[in-house]
Amino acid sequence: MAVSAQLSKIRNPNTPTWTTSSRKDMWLGLLERLNSDNRAFQTFLEEYATGADITLSRRDVRSIFALDASKGVIGTIIWTHARGIRVNALSLLVRDLPTLITLMSISDFGQEELNELLSQPGISVPTASKMLSACGKTYRKMPAAIIDDNVIQAIENTALCEDFPHVAKLRNKSRSRPLPYYEAYLKDVTAICEKHDITADMLDRYLAEHALEDLPLNSELQTA
Repeated sequence: MAVSAQLSKIRNPNTPTWTTSSRKDMWLGLLERLNSDNRAFQTFLEEYATGADITLSRRDVRSIFALDASKGVIGTIIWTHARGIRVNALSLLVRDLPTLITLMSISDFGQEELNELLSQPGISVPTASKMLSACGKTYRKMPAAIIDDNVIQAIENTALCEDFPHVAKLRNKSRSRPLPYYEAYLKDVTAICEKHDITADMLDRYLAEHALEDLPLNSELQTA
């Protein structure tokens, strides 16, 4: 199994996981275009931006959320939208911030709660998976690992595919069946973590940041 050959690298990450950086003035510019008296985002930026940039890792967001859920939710939105977000989508997220904070107070998400999160503007399954992971949530009792395009490439098109039997049944259907695919992925991640005594944070970090470097894409799988 490919995962077993990479355990040393998976267990010993050298850099913080999922660090994103964006311009503070970009966010302030977007917020200035909103018709809202809610200044929570601006206050967050003033507190956590360093100079002209706001840089956050998953670890940072999780720590912030543990101390203050409202700030943590804002942190996840900024962290997962480092390239910015449409003004109308941001406007709705600011408007619905109390609802998001209440929703993210749930420790273990089910399909209903995840669907509610996905109904928010600008939140897709990859974004939702990052928000859940950053806030330390579980989905149906499984640690909420992150899934994105790099992860999908690694688990579908490299030797790692053998470690993900549930995903294999839905290969190349991540966009047409996002929720079943995400649940299949979490089942495989949970099984791998239990077998090798690692965490979902360790595994999905490796999959997103290093797997494609270590394991060349398998052309046969790519065309399957």
